[in-house]
Amino acid sequence: MRNSESESGNNLNLLLPIALLAVLLIVPFSINALMHMLAAKRVSSPLIMKIPFDSQTISIPEKIKQYQDFEVTLNLDTNQLARFLNEIVSTATEGTSIQGIIGTVSPSMKAEVVSEVFKIDKLGAQDPLSAYNNNAKWRWLITPETSGTHSLKLQLHLSTQHNGKQTTKVFDFAEANFVVEANMSEWLNRNAVWVMLFLAIPAILIWKLRQHYAKQP
Repeated sequence: MRNSESESGNNLNLLLPIALLAVLLIVPFSINALMHMLAAKRVSSPLIMKIPFDSQTISIPEKIKQYQDFEVTLNLDTNQLARFLNEIVSTATEGTSIQGIIGTVSPSMKAEVVSEVFKIDKLGAQDPLSAYNNNAKWRWLITPETSGTHSLKLQLHLSTQHNGKQTTKVFDFAEANFVVEANMSEWLNRNAVWVMLFLAIPAILIWKLRQHYAKQP
């Protein structure tokens, strides 16, 4: 009777790691698939402008996939935007402003893409790649390294002048929300060593379990 209980206890001790490993492998993938499905239904408009300005100035893809680079471009008439902001500032009542802007906004601007998740090729405030008659163009190459719902912000660094003082103001221009499609084949390719290790552990445990039974009288 004691031998039977001892064998059951040993079998349980060997099976528990296998069950735990199965849970650790299956549950994250299941949760990720569910969150991706819910996020796809929730994100209907990927681009949100922070001011009533032409959204066609920003070019972003509708769909993106994990580990695959995509471009974000900004083609902006900085003179038009400066006039637009100066009109808002000049007509604002005392004590109110748009994102804290005071004074006169210059058409000379820099742009920046900010994200806590995406890998961005150019970080920080960037001068335009080209500018002709105040039509400025910026371009970023971005890599999504994780799947799910993520966002990035497009900010402008404005040069303003007020009471003879020139200052720089970071202005939230737009925000883009994405549902990044999981790329399982590339994920397996990049994590092949860990996958093989996870597969080897239960194989070793099963082998030891068979060895244990083989030694039984």
